[in-house]
Amino acid sequence: MLAELVKKIKERKPKRVFIQLPEGLLSKAQELEEALEKEGIEVVISLEPCYGACDVRDCEAARLGCDLLVHVGHANFGVKTQIPVLYYEWRINFDPKDVLEKNLEKLNEFEKIGLVSSVNFIDSLEIAKKFLESKGKKCFLEKGERTLYPGQILGCDVSAGTKIENLVDCFLFIGSGIFHPLGLALKVTKPVFSLNPEKLELTRVDAEKFFRQREVAKALSKESKTYGILVSTKPGQANITLAKKIKKELESKGKKCYLFAMDTITPEKLLGLNVDCYVNCACPRIAIENRTLFKKPIVNPEELM
Repeated sequence: MLAELVKKIKERKPKRVFIQLPEGLLSKAQELEEALEKEGIEVVISLEPCYGACDVRDCEAARLGCDLLVHVGHANFGVKTQIPVLYYEWRINFDPKDVLEKNLEKLNEFEKIGLVSSVNFIDSLEIAKKFLESKGKKCFLEKGERTLYPGQILGCDVSAGTKIENLVDCFLFIGSGIFHPLGLALKVTKPVFSLNPEKLELTRVDAEKFFRQREVAKALSKESKTYGILVSTKPGQANITLAKKIKKELESKGKKCYLFAMDTITPEKLLGLNVDCYVNCACPRIAIENRTLFKKPIVNPEELM
């Protein structure tokens, strides 16, 4: 895939590129830089975390005199940028049939299955669909509100799943990590299964712990008198309009509110603040996967009050 990426970059004829890689691909960074420099292209590798296509570092790229930003591992999110961006999705060829064959009994009671994935394994969905349908299942794929491909889900958009919930008995996610299938499991009432291409396992997503954490945070948020409304300055997460709306609504109920902005929202940055509760207006995973890391209750906007 590196050779293909180098070719696509060359086609843009840049003089200096700024490259963003997710943590799992950082081991490819130096090899990629060397290949591009052989082509006469200057390279700057970003070592800031890259959480998704919402996390585009175009301002930093422009500040360093780059004329092209190369964003690897995610699909175009529609973020407006100061300089051109080449999105390279880094699709991984994975055939899920063997794992499905070995674990088919786990899906025995489900006839209709909704298929979802992250963009990296999106091509595996059609393979899974054909295999499952050959076993008598019916499979459904739908395009989400903010995604490019049928079956693709994001941390902030699982509508590819919610749109078809009434048509299916369960969902099957193909991809690595827990965040995407967990995000879906917290939005639907049907079971969600996760097929992990790295571990070659098919497991049912257990969201019960996260449901309990969410209910506790929601209850505590109702009792709060002062709120810290958290806004990220990442281009695809900078939802200041939503933050201001929430602030206005809370203040109309006699609550005290403060707007706090930062790039990446972490518990350490909030330690000196005197509030009862945080409202996260950035990536929802902050208040899902990392909820218990915060010293005060933290909720996403839809969980508030």
